[in-house]
Amino acid sequence: MHKADISTLIAYNFWADERILATCERVSPDEFIRTITPNPGWGSLRETLVHVLDTEYGWRSALQAQDASEILDGADFADVAALRTRWETERTAWLAYEAGLSEDSLNKGYGNDPTTSPKVWQTIVHVVNHGTQHRSEAATILTGHGQSPGELDFDTFLTEHPQ
Repeated sequence: MHKADISTLIAYNFWADERILATCERVSPDEFIRTITPNPGWGSLRETLVHVLDTEYGWRSALQAQDASEILDGADFADVAALRTRWETERTAWLAYEAGLSEDSLNKGYGNDPTTSPKVWQTIVHVVNHGTQHRSEAATILTGHGQSPGELDFDTFLTEHPQ
């Protein structure tokens, strides 16, 4: 995998996160935390997004051989602004991590047994794909509240951010 490709995917991931967060600012505080029926898996819009953020945080920490045992708790994010603040911290950490990657490091395993673990690039692709799944659930919830985030497609990102 080439670093430029991974950099594009990381940029896309945070672009899509931002579109969802911006749309969340247009729903009421009650709609942000309300339990959704049918439950898409995480209970509410807030819990779905905290799960996405927690996954981005956890996998980055694992890739950097840092302690990843902390699990983010939705109750720690009273509103969209609090979630956005923590997400900005995570975005900054990802960009710093990305800056230190090389094509060689992307194509190696990591963790306790780098010979059998996924390669770094594969885990980053997993993080992006995981975010896509749960952002689509969040988009459905937002649309149900009358606030569609619009297109979240990779090709829309590429059109808005030509290489």
